[in-house]
Amino acid sequence: MYPEKNISLTEAQRQLIEVWGKLAYSWGVGPTMAQIFALLYVYPDPVDTDAIIEVLGISRGNVSINLRKLLEWGLIHKIDIPSSRRSLYTAERDIWLIAANIVRKRFEREIAPINDLLRELSERPDVQSDSHTMKSLAQIQEVLAAVNLVTQLALPVMVTADREHMLKILEYWRRRLNTEDGNSLSGQLSRSNQQAGGDTIPA
Repeated sequence: MYPEKNISLTEAQRQLIEVWGKLAYSWGVGPTMAQIFALLYVYPDPVDTDAIIEVLGISRGNVSINLRKLLEWGLIHKIDIPSSRRSLYTAERDIWLIAANIVRKRFEREIAPINDLLRELSERPDVQSDSHTMKSLAQIQEVLAAVNLVTQLALPVMVTADREHMLKILEYWRRRLNTEDGNSLSGQLSRSNQQAGGDTIPA
């Protein structure tokens, strides 16, 4: 038999769980889903469903639904207990992998369906006969294709062990685009293109 375990959280851990819930909307993650993930992330040991229900005050059905979503998103791991019907859950600890999985899921849910819809529209005879609409569709598809390319290139880098190189490149561009002198970003970009010297992109 699996012994029941009471969870004791510090005030800081509770506040972190609350913050994750508030940030969830901007990430496309539901507040309950985010709070469950945060609990599993801040608590060092795997926990079962009853502990999640007790700590967060969420119904069993709601917990079960959101645990399934978290598993689908690759944000948590399920641990089956031998000779028991219960399972334990723990959060993925690699924060870069967590971020990559969230980006991947949001892309699948939001960008991919739009691509499909635009492709279907561009194949309609009435749309193809309208040059203005076709041009507008092509421009939107071009932007989404660029977003798709950036996503596909960025995700493997986010989950690789050699992330230090990517951080150096990001820091390089942060310095190049720095607008602390009060000038506009477009002006800074223009001057950067005109400069012959200065920083070099990390190799």
